[in-house]
Amino acid sequence: MTRLVEVHDLGLTGYRTIHERQRELQAARIAGAAPDTLLLTEHRPVLTLGRAHPNPDLRAPAEAVARAGIDIVQTERGGDITYHGPGQLVAYGIIALRDWDLALLDYVTGLEQTVIAVLAGWGIEGARRTGARGAWVDGRKIASVGIHVRRWVTMHGIALNVAPEMAHFDLINPCGLAGVEMTSIQRELGTAPAMAKVKAAFVDEFAKVFGCKTAWAVAR
Repeated sequence: MTRLVEVHDLGLTGYRTIHERQRELQAARIAGAAPDTLLLTEHRPVLTLGRAHPNPDLRAPAEAVARAGIDIVQTERGGDITYHGPGQLVAYGIIALRDWDLALLDYVTGLEQTVIAVLAGWGIEGARRTGARGAWVDGRKIASVGIHVRRWVTMHGIALNVAPEMAHFDLINPCGLAGVEMTSIQRELGTAPAMAKVKAAFVDEFAKVFGCKTAWAVAR
């Protein structure tokens, strides 16, 4: 069976709006009323919390986070605290794993491999790291991943730092890892490719890694 994924480029969005949209799409996919879907977006500044970590792991006082205008949102995904903001590509997959004959770990690993392939296209050597999900460059974290699954249909996904405001990561212990250094494509290269090119590269590599076809759709 051919795997087909409908891709939506949502542009800059508020986190809560897209969080709710993911829930709706997941429910529709479970019911067989929606296709496998990949949502691509950049979020306005927000900190999100994993389901097992409801207390924000902050490096700075909560007042400093509030003064920066950054919301904190509890989610149902795995993982710990992370930052999303403009200049970061976030890819949310609403994928029926059983239809693809995939285990959850296979899917997470595939997302990491997708990002690593994207980085390679710009001459950056990314890698996976034992015991710490995501993608890394010489010990610096460049992408974070967290997934939620209900009835074998996923939501949430992976976030790749292209050219975000890196100072915002200093407000937290990213992914609950004290002392971790975050990086971005811009920081590694001294310049950043256009987000549209990164999105296109991500979709191309996603299709290769998962052996699927993709169809770009007008944002609904």
